[in-house]
Amino acid sequence: MVQTLKTPIESKNTLLLSIVLKLVIIVFSFIGFALTIYEGITQHTFIKLTYFTIISNIFILISTIAFLVSSIARYFNHYIYASRIFFILRFCALIAITITGFLFDFIMTPVAGISLLSSLDSVCFHVIVPFFSIIDFLVTNTVYKIRLKDLFLSLIYPLCYFAYVMILSYGFNVRWDDGVSYAPYPFLDYHANTWFGKGDYIGVFYWFIILVAIFFAVAYLFKLFQYVVKKKHLHIFR
Repeated sequence: MVQTLKTPIESKNTLLLSIVLKLVIIVFSFIGFALTIYEGITQHTFIKLTYFTIISNIFILISTIAFLVSSIARYFNHYIYASRIFFILRFCALIAITITGFLFDFIMTPVAGISLLSSLDSVCFHVIVPFFSIIDFLVTNTVYKIRLKDLFLSLIYPLCYFAYVMILSYGFNVRWDDGVSYAPYPFLDYHANTWFGKGDYIGVFYWFIILVAIFFAVAYLFKLFQYVVKKKHLHIFR
């Protein structure tokens, strides 16, 4: 699952920066997952592993490891590149942690208070990993262009997550928040909000449409940035 070139397309300095950024992402990902798993063991539940942020960070970790291996290989003059499959996986997960990171850093923390930052795993997953992943993706990616169809392919990710949650809730009777909620997030709780809304609730269906639209918008912003800033510096694999 690699592609090759006969000549280098990045400088050694760019590759070194890429390697350092990816190592930071991987280290803090492992710290976050270690703390999450430990907490799950001590609380006799792994329910945290059903959350969108956690799953997205798993995909970020997998794809970053793949790109780290290829970056190290190129640094030592073996011109191989991780497959576009890993690029798409990373792109989807990056959109996800960008959204959840923004919500956590700029909406939830100011409202709920600085106490949210007292949890190191939350800081890893919502602050450190998203920040360095965005920088790494935008600065050191000199290979893959974000295509128009990639924007639509990225929507498969939230659709799959939604289906996954509904299967857990409907099919396996999984409950969150000590058995109170029918979904890991309030806006997905079809029992409390209904599908099409009641009273002050707008309904899970409409929330899902809104979130998919936000997902697409963020994907487009990444594509726009790449087009405007890095258009002349991309060496594209099809």
